Amino acid sequence: MLSDRERRTLARIERELVASDPDLVRLFAGAASRRPERDTPIFLLVTGLALLVFGSLIAVVPVAVVGMIVSVVALFTARGRTSMIRRPGFA
Repeated sequence: MLSDRERRTLARIERELVASDPDLVRLFAGAASRRPERDTPIFLLVTGLALLVFGSLIAVVPVAVVGMIVSVVALFTARGRTSMIRRPGFA
């Protein structure tokens, strides 16, 4: 837990940061709001790979194929999201 003095100091630092570099503040605010969406491709990839392995182990081809499709969709979803993120200093 922070003391009152530490909270006031952090609030002052935040105000100064907002005043001195609003672009950096917007960058961090945007990244914080996108964070939960990053987990979706990871979840899809793990699910797809689990289906692929499970389908291969029990020798059921449709389950393995669905696993491959889900994995590919996860990779394209992750790729699409990373290409939409603008990184400072890069064109």
